Amino acid sequence: MMSGATGTNFNIMSNLVQDNTATVAKSVGCTHDDPNSQATLDCLRKAPFERLRDTSVDLARQLRPPFGELAFYPSYDGDYITNRPSVLLRKGLFVKGTLAFALNRGNIQSLTHTGISIIGSWVANDGAWYAPPSISDDASVLATFQTFIKGLSKPSLQRLLSLYPVSDFTRMVRPNETATADYYRAAQMNRDLWFTCPVIDFTWQYTRFGGYSNARLYDMNQTKFGPIFQYMGIPQWRVSHLSDIPYLMNEDVAAGGDNSPGQQELSAAFSGSITAFAHSGDPAISRGGTFKDWPIAYQDQTVEALSKEYPEELSLYVVGGTLGSGPARVSGTADIGSKSKREEALAWEKSFERCSFINSILEEIGV
Repeated sequence: MMSGATGTNFNIMSNLVQDNTATVAKSVGCTHDDPNSQATLDCLRKAPFERLRDTSVDLARQLRPPFGELAFYPSYDGDYITNRPSVLLRKGLFVKGTLAFALNRGNIQSLTHTGISIIGSWVANDGAWYAPPSISDDASVLATFQTFIKGLSKPSLQRLLSLYPVSDFTRMVRPNETATADYYRAAQMNRDLWFTCPVIDFTWQYTRFGGYSNARLYDMNQTKFGPIFQYMGIPQWRVSHLSDIPYLMNEDVAAGGDNSPGQQELSAAFSGSITAFAHSGDPAISRGGTFKDWPIAYQDQTVEALSKEYPEELSLYVVGGTLGSGPARVSGTADIGSKSKREEALAWEKSFERCSFINSILEEIGV
């Protein structure tokens, strides 16, 4: 299980992590003539673990409040990491699984290639905590992710603003809440930049280049944290990042979480599906309670379809929400015919249009 996709090590070709590490070295008295020297490394190895931990965490939170995300992460070194992840994906340079073989009297009887099973996901308001609730202008919206993504050009920033017009988000503003339409606009941008678009890109490229043909996707649309967020004064977080974890683990949420019978029923079904996936690679196959209609993400795997940089259609499973759990298709240019209410709700997010652009500027994002 991994939080975030392979495409969220932003700025991987920059010196950002190297510079932050040099700052830590200086803070613990390990700066020598060259912060990249063997002498600096030897000094850091001798430093007390607790001091290195506390210094690194304090610096990370100072640079990337409130949680310190992406102050330290694997970055390009020309040796272990030889290029940006998106480039390596498009060259098929990733582990594609294992070879399984059957023996008959010591001789190989059959040989099959087994791909690595993948479930990719995002949560309805994954970007909730990246934006202050009162923001009300374009510059403030862009600032919510420019702390993390350093290389976006002015034309790209303007294009992002145009893809997420504030008028699209006025419907999300609720009476008696401080969160503005620009807050929800920024939250959606952050969700797509951090989660939705990297997940779609990773699973599609992995499917294209021989990794695994039966990848699954889900969109978490329900939370047990609602009463807690209300108590904390942040009701605008709604279905925030990590909302799927209590369902996945089939656990109640303490401290006032919503553990009603309906929530417990959803937990059992979702956890059952994840358990079936862990056992067989298929979240729908089990004698127990699972989501039986969870579709494969990319139905069209013809040579023509897989030759394209971006998919024209995907299928996913929407977990929870007012319309209930169930499968849905999301389309870019392809005509999928009449839409269900669930699909109409997803179409409002414009994920294909927005992610097609975001996944076209990966060099600027640095992934």
